[in-house]
Amino acid sequence: MNTAAPALGLLLSAKVDTAHGPRLDSLAQAGGVRLQRHRVEAADPGHIDVAFFSRDLYEGSSLRKPGPLSDAFFRVADAAPNLRWLHVCSSGQDLPQYAPTLARGIPVTASTGVTAAPIAQTAVAAILAQSRGFDRWLASQAQRAWQPLTGDARPRDLASMRVVVLGAGAIGQEIGRLCSALGLSTTAVRRRAEPTPGFDTVIGWDQLDDVLPHCDWLVLALPLNASTAGIVGGRQLARLPRGARIVNVARGELVDQAALTHALATGHLAGAYLDTFTEEPLPAASPLWSLPSMWISPHNSAASLGHEDRVVDGFADRFRHWLAAHAAALGAARR
Repeated sequence: MNTAAPALGLLLSAKVDTAHGPRLDSLAQAGGVRLQRHRVEAADPGHIDVAFFSRDLYEGSSLRKPGPLSDAFFRVADAAPNLRWLHVCSSGQDLPQYAPTLARGIPVTASTGVTAAPIAQTAVAAILAQSRGFDRWLASQAQRAWQPLTGDARPRDLASMRVVVLGAGAIGQEIGRLCSALGLSTTAVRRRAEPTPGFDTVIGWDQLDDVLPHCDWLVLALPLNASTAGIVGGRQLARLPRGARIVNVARGELVDQAALTHALATGHLAGAYLDTFTEEPLPAASPLWSLPSMWISPHNSAASLGHEDRVVDGFADRFRHWLAAHAAALGAARR
């Protein structure tokens, strides 16, 4: 390693620098590169080659409204003339903060799969709890009413229920696996109808209308893009059987929110668990807050104490591969 050559400049948070800086130095050294770490608050954009938008920098943000830490990071990254690569903590690339980097043609990589386990666990917890009657028990508890579920009000056996998951990426597959372990029938809807771990059956998008009338739980776990926006509208919701329920742990824009609100308010849908909405934070005036059997989390289904470390682990692994892939160019630039 040529210590006289210019260092590779890495933009990162003070928290990640303190906890993981030496580890990143070692990865760079193993790749034959001298690393210079630059904390956001004191960084010179002219010295930045690689930027890591870690989970702690997202604090104070919502999906469409960056917080102060995010703003500070991207003020530096967007002004960095030599930026070669941006790695981000989210599983998608649709946050507005990323748009300038993408517009410049700079590679942006996401932390795909990092949140799969906690998001899937949260989604399946809601499915299990509502399927077993906790929505009604909790409503009775709020009224201090002793109201056992009897007769036809008793919940159906899980083995009689079918879960249809739109999207079979890391999150969708983990939802399928957990639902299968609980005895529910599982169907994945994806671009290619090929066997997929965690699912009893897999169908293509052209078969979605056929499966909806036999669906007890419709789960959205697919990315938002031009082809998926509004994929569940009033017509699709109407094809669900009365009493079906819906889960959205992906993006609010995948669903016609007005049609969903109407389906819940009229009782066509028996309930829902929503983690994401077309406007976030969800306005206080939204009727979704007060609908019965409507469970809401504030785009927080991935919450877990291990989240930040998993994001850093994912970046470290990608950083190692990135250094190997760019070894020749980095060496030439530093001769």
